[in-house]
Amino acid sequence: MEKREIALPRSIPGTETTVTAFFYGPQQAPRKVYIQASLHADELPGALAAWHLCQRLQTLEEQGAVRAQIVVVPLCNPVGLRQTTLYDHQGRFDLATGQNFNRLRTIGLYDKLLAYLKSQPQALGQDAQANTAAIRAVLREVVAAYQPQTTVEALHSVLLGLSADADLVLDLHCDQHATVHFYTLPQHWPALQPLACWLGSRCQILSESSGAQSFDEVLASLWLRLQRDFPQAKIDLACVAATVELRGERDLSHELAGQDADAILQYLHHLGDVALPADAQRPMPALLTEPHPLSGLVYVPAPAAGIVVYHAQAGDWVETGQLLAEVVDPLQPEAVPVHSPVSGFVFAVGDVCFAHPENKLMTISSPQDLGHVGLSP
Repeated sequence: MEKREIALPRSIPGTETTVTAFFYGPQQAPRKVYIQASLHADELPGALAAWHLCQRLQTLEEQGAVRAQIVVVPLCNPVGLRQTTLYDHQGRFDLATGQNFNRLRTIGLYDKLLAYLKSQPQALGQDAQANTAAIRAVLREVVAAYQPQTTVEALHSVLLGLSADADLVLDLHCDQHATVHFYTLPQHWPALQPLACWLGSRCQILSESSGAQSFDEVLASLWLRLQRDFPQAKIDLACVAATVELRGERDLSHELAGQDADAILQYLHHLGDVALPADAQRPMPALLTEPHPLSGLVYVPAPAAGIVVYHAQAGDWVETGQLLAEVVDPLQPEAVPVHSPVSGFVFAVGDVCFAHPENKLMTISSPQDLGHVGLSP
């Protein structure tokens, strides 16, 4: 195992902020796996799972059983980790700029990559493996040359430097109160379905573009876009990536984190990236639910301000018109009911006790294409 501490550029004089990454397996291995946790720094179940994963990878490495280069960053957002306001950890948005840490809208990775490749039309040909190597080399150059203007951009540049040339990227998140669920490209679902099976994921949400420019999507979708921008060349979808939501913020236990670490290792064994001993191998469980389109995702907003009484919880299937919650204004005689606008699976419920009109109360995934586009900011 190699431990690397990478300093963020643009630090305040007299201070230093570092991202710590752990490297397992051969540096020149034919495959690279990148796993990061807590990009939203107050979402910690993934970090605890990564801690368990690192210990197991260390043992496997000592046994010579790690075949890929595996990079794990258990706490990938040290900037957000230190943001506390009135005793409350604020890890989703950068307090200096308001930017969501999982929105890479300013780095322009694909535009820079595309500009270089169009200036070198001979760079891509009919050898898909050679094209993958050439594109990854350019990606490394683009990330290395990037000049961040904000602390968030500096963080993104470091994380992309660790992950841009990976074959597999798993970005571990969680919601407030939630079941295990996935976001990925439709083209990547067949490759990721075994992981969903081992994790017991109850909701899989697929889209080629969420409009959010999330970390995993920026890395995965660029290969799809290159296929379309260079139809004359043979280009593989060389980076399989997903956002994996490990339940809710308070689902922090060694039991759950150990289960998640084991599920990831079963998947890596399935891919051939590690070799688990025979007594540690488990058969793949059945898939719990088929994927839904992102266009079927519905946020349920609070219709008024007041105390929220929830009638549906994460993991419930609800029907159109079903009572989901009530909002109670203690100064008024009647509660305001909240009914489900669709039939679907409630995979996340908010942590709101006293709702304001801008709050969302829960998120529902419908199997139907409802024409909805995009994730929340």
